Amino acid sequence: MKVTAVAYPTIPVVFVSSAYPNRVPLHNSMGLAITDLRGEVRTETVVEAKEGSGNVEFFFDGKQLEPDKLDDTRKIMCIFEDKSGKKFDLKIDSRNHNIYSGSSDAGAAALVVALQEIYGTNFNRDQLAEISMILSESSIRAMYGGLNEINVDGYPHFYGRMIASEKDLKDLRIFGLTFDYESRVSAAQIFQATRANPFYQARLDMIPTWIGEIKLGLLTNNWDKTFMAAEQNCANAHYLIETSGLRCRKKEMMEACIAVEEIRDKGISCYWTAGGGRVINVFSWGDDAEKVRKELESRGFKYIECRVASGASIVK
Repeated sequence: MKVTAVAYPTIPVVFVSSAYPNRVPLHNSMGLAITDLRGEVRTETVVEAKEGSGNVEFFFDGKQLEPDKLDDTRKIMCIFEDKSGKKFDLKIDSRNHNIYSGSSDAGAAALVVALQEIYGTNFNRDQLAEISMILSESSIRAMYGGLNEINVDGYPHFYGRMIASEKDLKDLRIFGLTFDYESRVSAAQIFQATRANPFYQARLDMIPTWIGEIKLGLLTNNWDKTFMAAEQNCANAHYLIETSGLRCRKKEMMEACIAVEEIRDKGISCYWTAGGGRVINVFSWGDDAEKVRKELESRGFKYIECRVASGASIVK
């Protein structure tokens, strides 16, 4: 049996600044699943199965992973084996196509959707999202697609839900400004640094306000309110990282953030968010989006234009 699943990478709207040991975010967060205008930016995972004893080979972008890197994959396989009463030997081939950020979320979501098809289980979308988080703490974003929320108010119980679909946000234009740096700060380093920052509790206290503003902006069709709150949240997260002695945003990335603010000072709707990688995500819509594109080009920024994407699915 052979199954192919796709999922789309994600970017932060409310930055995951720390997580529990089981990868569940320490606070509520939000994100967007995105792809390029042609839908080519994606993770595609092919799983081949034959009856066996639960062995697995995993290839990532054509390179086979070492057995000691597959503990979490085996843990996920055991969940499907226990649910279905079936055992297979699996060959997993996961490939990223032109992804500049958020690939781990997409990879985790595509894998569990494919395994559901292989094992014939009937996990609902919430359960699949929870299983996928064994591999990535924000994979719920790629599982649901659109603009979505991870709610952990009842931890250890938590859930994800879509707040706005890709159709709801079809007029949103996203410019991914990419930067070429040799290294990046790891998620573990970010989590440790932010938790140790003396202002971390103040961030936790503000999370409900930011999320409330984001939702209110969507409800009232005031995207300026939505994305201003998103920008403020991500700016706060990076402030905590940077005042703890680390830096995700290098010089050119900081200049991009300043450029967005300068464009906005001209009365143009333009906002940014950034995760822990080497990308600044710029948001705009309507007539202003074309003005933003021209402004970015005149300032010499390289970008990939993206749109909001759907959730993980089987394609064949």
